[in-house]
Amino acid sequence: MSTKFALLGLLSIRKMSAYELAKFARESIGYFWNESYSNVHRTLKILDDEKLIAKLPEKGNRNKSIYEITELGREALSEWLSNHEHTTIYRDELLLKLFVSKRNDYPALLIDLKNALGELREQRQAYSELQEFVSTRPDNLSYDLVLDYGIVENEATIRWLEKSIKRIEESL
Repeated sequence: MSTKFALLGLLSIRKMSAYELAKFARESIGYFWNESYSNVHRTLKILDDEKLIAKLPEKGNRNKSIYEITELGREALSEWLSNHEHTTIYRDELLLKLFVSKRNDYPALLIDLKNALGELREQRQAYSELQEFVSTRPDNLSYDLVLDYGIVENEATIRWLEKSIKRIEESL
C-alpha cells in the first residue's frame, strides 16, 4: 500500500518516467525505502488505472512514457499524509546472520561487517552531497529532517560496526 504513496509523493516533486522514478527513488529515499524497477512499473499501472497519475502525451527519451500526479492523486496523497498511521518494516540480513552465528562463523562475518562499514562510509559521502542539494531547495525542511535522520543513523551504525569488528577480531 505505501509503495503507491511513495511513488505519488515522488511524482508530486516532478514528472518522471518509470526509469527516472526508480532512479530518483534509489538516490533520494533509497536509504530507507527500496523499490525494484519491476515494482515501480507495476505500481504505476495501478496508479494510472485508479486515475491517480496520468501518462503525458509527450514521450521522454527512448520513447518512455512520462507520468505526472493528477489532482485526484494529490488528494489521495494528502489524505495518506494526514491519516496518522505508519508502519516500520525493518529487515537486516546482516544482523540476522550475526544473531545466529557461532565463533567459527566469525571470519566470514567479519568480511560482511567490513563490507557494510565501507558501504556506510560511502553513504556518508552521499549524504554530504545531498546536504548541498537540500540546501538549494526553497521548501527544504522535510528533506532536511529526513536527511538529518539518515546522517544520525549512518553515524551510529558506523560506530557500532567499528566496535563490533574490533570485538570480533579480539575474540579470534
